[in-house]
Amino acid sequence: MATRSGAYLLIDDDFDDQEIFSIAIRAADPWGDCIFANDGEHALRMLKNEPIHPLIIFIDINMPRMNGVDCLKEIKKLKRFAQTPVYMISTAGNPSIIEECKKHGAIDYIIKSPSLAQLEKKLSEIVEKSKSMQTQVNGEK
Repeated sequence: MATRSGAYLLIDDDFDDQEIFSIAIRAADPWGDCIFANDGEHALRMLKNEPIHPLIIFIDINMPRMNGVDCLKEIKKLKRFAQTPVYMISTAGNPSIIEECKKHGAIDYIIKSPSLAQLEKKLSEIVEKSKSMQTQVNGEK
């Protein structure tokens, strides 16, 4: 019997994007679970108060109440999540925002694709990279 590989957290206020992301992450990791937060404040409450530790966190840049960059900064202040990989997501690739995200601890910045196949491919690459890094860390202990 196969075991679940873990959970991926998507912080995005767009329910359609949540659904598309869920399909794409399931293609990238059939044994992974997808957890959603509807905005940065919701995500922080969840991360502080619930016993979850996502394998990877994906944060949309443009959200109400707390934008993605501010959410990233707050997540990285939480010791439990300081080493959790975070990827930012947006429909636009503003170079100054990309640089700011990386400065505050984001691994990379994903431009939302209109193609499900392209999103599945990108998420597969991210999941494989993350699993490879985790295997190296566990192998070094």
